[in-house]
Amino acid sequence: MKKIISKVFKFVFTFVIISIVIYFVIIAVLILTGKPKKHDPSQRDLAFDALFFDYSSLPELKNFTARDGTQLAYRHYSSDSDKIVILLHGGGWL
Repeated sequence: MKKIISKVFKFVFTFVIISIVIYFVIIAVLILTGKPKKHDPSQRDLAFDALFFDYSSLPELKNFTARDGTQLAYRHYSSDSDKIVILLHGGGWL
């Protein structure tokens, strides 16, 4: 019985060691071959100036003065509903 347990333990131990070695070989190959390519200046980056949005139907842009004097821009969308939705962006780190 001890021989069987010893053989099983030896097999599992060998399997784990071989798996770890293969894992580190794969990591080494990926690190050595995964260098970033240099930027090709002939390729265009994203062209946001090509995007067109019609802002003519948006409500007037208004300003709110914060406690520190910063002017915060907002738009008020009127509605017949009695529900209120306030959307804040970037207010989590005050």
